[in-house]
Amino acid sequence: MSREQSYSNYDFDRGVELREIETKSHEISYIPIFKNDFFITTSVGKDNILMHVPLELIALTDKKYFLGVVNKKEIWCIDLSDIELTIISDFLSYSELRCVRDCFHIINEKEASLLAYAKGISNWNNTHQFCNNCGSKTIKEEKGHRRKCVNNLCNSLHFPRINPAVIVLIEYKPKKSPPLCLLNMQEKEYGYMCSLFSGFSEIGESLEDTVKREMKEEVDLMVDDIEYIASQPWSFPSSLMLGFSARTKNKKFKVDNKEIKKAQWFSANQINKMVQENKLIVSKNDSISNYLIELWVKQNS
Repeated sequence: MSREQSYSNYDFDRGVELREIETKSHEISYIPIFKNDFFITTSVGKDNILMHVPLELIALTDKKYFLGVVNKKEIWCIDLSDIELTIISDFLSYSELRCVRDCFHIINEKEASLLAYAKGISNWNNTHQFCNNCGSKTIKEEKGHRRKCVNNLCNSLHFPRINPAVIVLIEYKPKKSPPLCLLNMQEKEYGYMCSLFSGFSEIGESLEDTVKREMKEEVDLMVDDIEYIASQPWSFPSSLMLGFSARTKNKKFKVDNKEIKKAQWFSANQINKMVQENKLIVSKNDSISNYLIELWVKQNS
């Protein structure tokens, strides 16, 4: 069984049944967001991400979105992006703005999943202020999980959508030497950052179709033996990453020079050696790319 990916939290109660019920409890904690960053605190005795937001500040915005329930307490995201930062700072002086992907040393995995969820739902509400059917304004319903067109001749309902994307580890198995995997290489000042190959599914495609098309487009390889490994929610802003492995019978590849500038075959031992020598970084730790590469290295070392 694969590990739980960063930004996922299957234990979290989203309280779907509460989305159409007026909140009566005063037991509410907020996750304040400002222009895609979050107010985080490391003060002793205070929660890192769940905060008591003063009523005076809550009254300044209607951008409040219900996330779920923790210990019988409702959790909401409150988007403060339209308020002057100096005003916000007066109320939340014990916290500081942080990007969720840069504060894993402060918060835990479950907190990170809540921040990513909050980021995704607030972004969706901000980008769907108008009906894409008739152009009229939309209003928030179901505490931010549905928007309705105000035009009585339209009355369209809009729901958050996710965009499925595949991310693929391509493997080549020589007859008399260890297996190789192809890595996307990005040059850094200290060496290389490596990652895998990915792309969004298109209308009319299965996930397997997407894997084959994207690998052909990006590195000119035909792949088969496609196997699903794991998935990861990626609310930056609204993707779902679906991780696969696939094999190719042809070692010769060609990068597209658009999305992919450089790629290289590696054995598991070569990856281990370069990582130990600080010449290679295996993606960011919070990515499914990191997980898929490390899993393959472990299986082939």
